[in-house]
Amino acid sequence: MNGGPSQFETFDPKPGTSTGGDCGTIKTSVPGLSIAETLPEISQHMHQLSVLRSLSSREGEHVRAQYFLHTGYPFVSGFPRPALGSVVSRETPELGFPRYVTIGPRGFGPAYMGPEHTPFTIENPDQALQLMRRLRRKRSRLGFLQELGRDFDERHATSLLKQRDAMIGRIQTMLTTPFVRATNLESESEATRERYGMHEFGQACLLARRLLEIGVNFVEVQHDGWDTHGNNLQQVRNLCESIDGPWAALMDDLQSSEMLDDTVVLWMGEFGRTPRINAQRGRDHFPQVTPVVVGGGGMSQGQVIGSTNRLGTEVDGDSVSVADLFATLMTALGIDPNQTFQTSFGSPTSATDGGVPIAGL
Repeated sequence: MNGGPSQFETFDPKPGTSTGGDCGTIKTSVPGLSIAETLPEISQHMHQLSVLRSLSSREGEHVRAQYFLHTGYPFVSGFPRPALGSVVSRETPELGFPRYVTIGPRGFGPAYMGPEHTPFTIENPDQALQLMRRLRRKRSRLGFLQELGRDFDERHATSLLKQRDAMIGRIQTMLTTPFVRATNLESESEATRERYGMHEFGQACLLARRLLEIGVNFVEVQHDGWDTHGNNLQQVRNLCESIDGPWAALMDDLQSSEMLDDTVVLWMGEFGRTPRINAQRGRDHFPQVTPVVVGGGGMSQGQVIGSTNRLGTEVDGDSVSVADLFATLMTALGIDPNQTFQTSFGSPTSATDGGVPIAGL
């Protein structure tokens, strides 16, 4: 959720307090658990999810916070870190098509893990499908391009040329796989498309489900607009209306296809929003409390991990770190969070920044 979603108007409401604002609450499918009234459909899926109310982050600036919540490490210019999707791509077998896909703006990349673990970015599903269809029709031209350059490549062998040839080879292979067919949303029934919502986020969630079904290991769906410095409540209502139905439809389909136990579902942004409502009726950046919701992947469900105090000004008790979250996700994904990776510049580094899996999950 690009921009940083407000915990007060989503998963940690504070009704009747000076910080809670005018947002009401709604009961969920978990007895005793209430969330904001902005997410009525997801409220009925909370038995499949867990709310993390005690995550604290150190980054309150958008770019740095997005990097932190994608890689699990704070930004250091001389030591780039791979996104979680790239780690998953590296740790899973070759498929013949991308193992890491991001739907929306360009995703965070592989750093030292190499270009083969770069996210395949789909900004517009229809345009992506048409591009792949054109490439499939002209597949022989890709081979011709390689043949034309072979003599030059042999005389000027460099890592970049090898990467280019490898990329062309991966494109040629991908065009013969189910990946192209999975991006064709028109093959879904009209009823299914409408159930997800005939808008950008809804169709992106449907595409995500189709990619997971063919074996793509990591899919990120992005949703913009959560930087609600002004008119926060109305903005969050509108944003939640966009994500509520599609997210619920995705949960329904993962459950009915028996994929939910093998699929980690993660909802988060780059930080939370301030308890204080500003003069523009908005909320500002507040990394001290960063809302996260997780489900599937064999993790415990239907619970709340941690809490904030009555006004939501701080975590009540022990907090959970971003590194802990990443250790939890890796464990659920079957990746050892304590393993060491070798960087391309010769420095060994840990998979997480000292993270420990969250016991309650």
